Amino acid sequence: MTTQQLDRTALAPEPAVRAFTMKPFLLFLTCLLLVVSSVAWRRGTFYEGGIDAVVVAKAVLTTAAAVLALLMRRPPGAWAKMRAAPVLWLGAYLLISVVGGVINADGLPAVVLAGRLALLAFTLVLITVSYPWHAVISALSSAMLLLALVGAATGVASVTATGRLYGGIPPLNANAICLLVSVPVIVLTWKAVHGAASRLELAALVPLLGLIWLTGSRTGLAVLICVLALLLVAARQVPALVVGAVALAGAAVVFVGALTPYIAAYVGRGNLAELSTLNSRTVAWRAALDYADTLSEQVVGNGLALKQIPVTALYRNEQILDSSWVSALIQVGYAGSVILLLFVLATLLRAFRLPLPERLLIGALALLVTLVSVLESGLFDTAPAFIIFFTTALLAHRVVDPPGDAVGARPASSTD
Repeated sequence: MTTQQLDRTALAPEPAVRAFTMKPFLLFLTCLLLVVSSVAWRRGTFYEGGIDAVVVAKAVLTTAAAVLALLMRRPPGAWAKMRAAPVLWLGAYLLISVVGGVINADGLPAVVLAGRLALLAFTLVLITVSYPWHAVISALSSAMLLLALVGAATGVASVTATGRLYGGIPPLNANAICLLVSVPVIVLTWKAVHGAASRLELAALVPLLGLIWLTGSRTGLAVLICVLALLLVAARQVPALVVGAVALAGAAVVFVGALTPYIAAYVGRGNLAELSTLNSRTVAWRAALDYADTLSEQVVGNGLALKQIPVTALYRNEQILDSSWVSALIQVGYAGSVILLLFVLATLLRAFRLPLPERLLIGALALLVTLVSVLESGLFDTAPAFIIFFTTALLAHRVVDPPGDAVGARPASSTD
């Protein structure tokens, strides 16, 4: 076998990651339970303490997922391949959030939310230890896609009513649908650039991108385009069909943008004044910088339950913190924010040091939620963004077999 053939064998995405699968079913079911329990079931409502039907139902689903994960069979030596760094980073972050919540706010909600996040993370640790990385990504991608499709199908009337696609059951936010669909889109694009996508998978990219367009999520779409562009640029060899499709899509976007008002209407949501939503975010961000009154609030924050703060603005006196990083500043203070920064940087560095082609997929998923977290919350909360990030962190930090020992790859010493 020639050197070029060996390179192609090493780069082939085998075993294949699938975006449409329910196998193994136990893994898929566990991921589905985690994703369902992590999305919002009520619009505009945050947990501030107490117990109700929604809180109990979410706790039951997360516990059921943890029990299923405990029942999974783990191959010999699986724990030896897992590094403890992601768990230690997360543990330190949650500890700070609990301390801040107890000292500076109502401690019970902070403890409950930290416990929910810890249980979610514990389940993710179990499934990443029990199954190969490609099976975990496949199950997670399929679960997110299924939930997004159900939510979009039951909420399709929202497109006419509001101009954006929101979920019906569950009542998913438009940005949440965008993030859930972005994961299988990245998986399919990753397969396409490595020549491993089937015709069905290639064809599925068009309606999935159309679904993202209907959500009207400008941040999500912009970040997704950047990540997909990175996949194309970083791939060593891109099939001619994919190059042609990208060129055709680019020409179509230029044509539509230059000769029709659709792209401008999408960016401005029918009114260029709507671009001021970033300014609306900065109102809360500036308020967050001045929120801490004591040294303890500055250092360890007020706990994970604090998700909106008082603001001085027209028509409102409170506002949600639409940024994971600004949220961290008031939830866990400077100490927790430093841990978050180091954790994210370590994950990205580890992800992009993985062997090809695994590096591109896990790195792209980690980069997706990192960039989205600048303008959206949920990176360190019981949310799909956390599931994606912590899963990629676990996979990026694990001990990877040498290329010659990888499944589907032949030893480097093989000859014709």
